[in-house]
Amino acid sequence: MTGNPCKRLAWSDYAFDSQHRQDPEDSHKAHKKKFLKEKERRLSVSQWDTDIQPLISSSKWLQLHGLKRNKLSLSQILSRIGFQHRKDYVTTLGKLVASRYADGLFPQYKRAQDGSVYNLTAKKELILHFVDCLMRAIELYKQRMEWLTSESRQIFGVIQEQCIVIVLDFGTAAPTEFDLCRDALSMVLVEQVTQVAKFNLIRAAQNLMKWQQKSTPVSEHSVKSAVTWLWKLDHMTAASHINSAEALLEAMSDEAVEAVYYFAVGDVPVDTKQLLLKKVSDGPCPVNTVSFNAREDETIIFLRDLSRLASGRFHAFAQKNDYKDATGPALKCEEDGRGLIAPDSRKVKGRMPLVAGVREDVFLIWKELEEARHTVRQVQKILSESDQRASQDGIIYVSFKRFGCLQLSITNLCLLLLKHTIFSSPLTRFRNCLDFKISLFCGLSLSSWASKYLILFYTVLKNYLISLPS
Repeated sequence: MTGNPCKRLAWSDYAFDSQHRQDPEDSHKAHKKKFLKEKERRLSVSQWDTDIQPLISSSKWLQLHGLKRNKLSLSQILSRIGFQHRKDYVTTLGKLVASRYADGLFPQYKRAQDGSVYNLTAKKELILHFVDCLMRAIELYKQRMEWLTSESRQIFGVIQEQCIVIVLDFGTAAPTEFDLCRDALSMVLVEQVTQVAKFNLIRAAQNLMKWQQKSTPVSEHSVKSAVTWLWKLDHMTAASHINSAEALLEAMSDEAVEAVYYFAVGDVPVDTKQLLLKKVSDGPCPVNTVSFNAREDETIIFLRDLSRLASGRFHAFAQKNDYKDATGPALKCEEDGRGLIAPDSRKVKGRMPLVAGVREDVFLIWKELEEARHTVRQVQKILSESDQRASQDGIIYVSFKRFGCLQLSITNLCLLLLKHTIFSSPLTRFRNCLDFKISLFCGLSLSSWASKYLILFYTVLKNYLISLPS
């Protein structure tokens, strides 16, 4: 089956859904419908932020956008909204003893993971800032997961190298499935290969078929040429079991190639499996395997093991429809040969087979997403408890030269004064720490008489501290 793919694909402008060609009188209506559909597709493509779509592994992506990289892990946030309640080893007692100076003075948070206690000193505004940052991080991780599991990334995984060769092994694919494979590969070329430096295509067949002799720089012309070559390929019956290994060895013979992608359609024969294990496992570059519509679990397991032996990655995709019983071509040529017609509007839709396990790149993002959700719940809990305390007691922000501005309730400040009055006469160290820059904040539930009480308390406190001998 042949056709003109240029009518199906333009640079960064592809369409995998085709409509019946309209009669001349309906051409304007059809053109308008096509324009609206293309506009919708462009809006869909543009929804991904530039931070979402780099062609890198999830581990590298998290090094740029992860919680720790942006100082949003729970331990990092706690160290910025308070300080850890310390313990030290007392030799005479022979055990760890926690400090007692801050007992009852600060609100505290205890981590469930390790039991560490933090004294919280930050203002509400700073805690709200961290909540906002975490919510933005959660949205970013959700979009990255959606990006990883959509379009060509769902079918092929993420191409992470800059110079690649894709080996096409269509096996015993039916004509309809053969066209579906070409749809999928066209999507990969447009969405991902356009972002690498060099590429090549090789088809495993009785007579080895290469798009170019060596890997070719990516350009508008080269990608269009590759898609044209792809859609001019004829549907063939199964080749010899040695052809797949020969195609992979030919791909690895290019010294510029960083990785080979083995795109295997359907099941791999037993003889081919044995030969691939023998020839490919010790190759000069990694071999990443992509299983497309495998019927047998053994094929998926084999391709996964092969990628491990060849220091590569593994990906699997299963189309929702079963093409073993499909009848008739998905695409056909017009009588005048001017283009391609699709009898039905269709897209490449499917999922990862259960036997393939969980995609590691998706799992890493999901794990970071769950940590972000847990962290934001803990920070919101701290914020809620802080609001409850503020509604029950007036809050005083005391500016210390050593610790900065600390949030204290009236009760806790009175306890602090009482402790220092008893144990630190004449309060020399306390006077040196206190900057006398005490600003008052009354909770919303406090009445006017409470505000007057706070002002009176501040005046008495200030005069008392000034009157003390140095």
